[in-house]
Amino acid sequence: MRIAVFGAGALGSVFGAILSRKNEVLLITRGEHLRAIKERGLKVEGHTEGIFHLPAENHYPGGYELIILTVKAYQIKDVVNDIRKEYDGEPIITFQNGVGIVDLLKNFDVIPGVTTHGATLLSPGVVKHAGIGDTYIGEKKGEISERIVHIARNFTECGLKTEIVNDIMERRWIKAAINACINPLTAVLNVKNGELLDEKLSKIVKCVADECSEILAERGIIADIYSLAMDVIRKTKENNSSMLQDIKRRRKTEIDFIAKPFIKKRCNKVLYHMVKFLESRLRDSL
Repeated sequence: MRIAVFGAGALGSVFGAILSRKNEVLLITRGEHLRAIKERGLKVEGHTEGIFHLPAENHYPGGYELIILTVKAYQIKDVVNDIRKEYDGEPIITFQNGVGIVDLLKNFDVIPGVTTHGATLLSPGVVKHAGIGDTYIGEKKGEISERIVHIARNFTECGLKTEIVNDIMERRWIKAAINACINPLTAVLNVKNGELLDEKLSKIVKCVADECSEILAERGIIADIYSLAMDVIRKTKENNSSMLQDIKRRRKTEIDFIAKPFIKKRCNKVLYHMVKFLESRLRDSL
């Protein structure tokens, strides 16, 4: 299969490397990361290791059978304009954090996805596969289509175990809620995920989780977000969350797609505004 990974930063690069074992993969990225991949290849460390000599471009050239979208959520509108130039109806799997992404891609053939794999960009051309997680894909309406079966089998044979589910949109909301419990707090405190296991901080996690569970229940989604979040924290205790990585690199975060949809009472609202403050302070210092 010819696969284009649009937004080949940390996670996209890891996925591209893994999928290149049985597919023709194009990485779409930019800046120093793009130059390094073109000159030296993509180096992956951690749970996946090796140097992968993959073609890389800064735009989508068209002609691929599948697009995997791993850009930041706030970059979707710009990406839509880029893809549209050469788009010919090929399916797009979206793995962004947060909710509202599928709606932004309503004019494309979208396959929603969820993944809990962890990845870190160490330096241009070098990424770390920091944590092995679960990957799910499914059709928006829940049917088990032939193409979903084919894609999941392909990914799994490459080493990226992928499960087909009929409730993918619910899972995206649950994943966003779990991220809301972890990412903003680690970004504000500048700590690894595992620090949230501390008794005092876990109480804040519980406050956020309870608010998220309330919002989900209003949508008919029943989930114990606190237990799920604490399980992810334990499994990824050595990881820096993607939001903390963004703050450290002085980049905009995905806070509007992760925490904002769950603002109901105090905890999510406080963390949301604290992250927005960090963003503005970093922006002003540039």
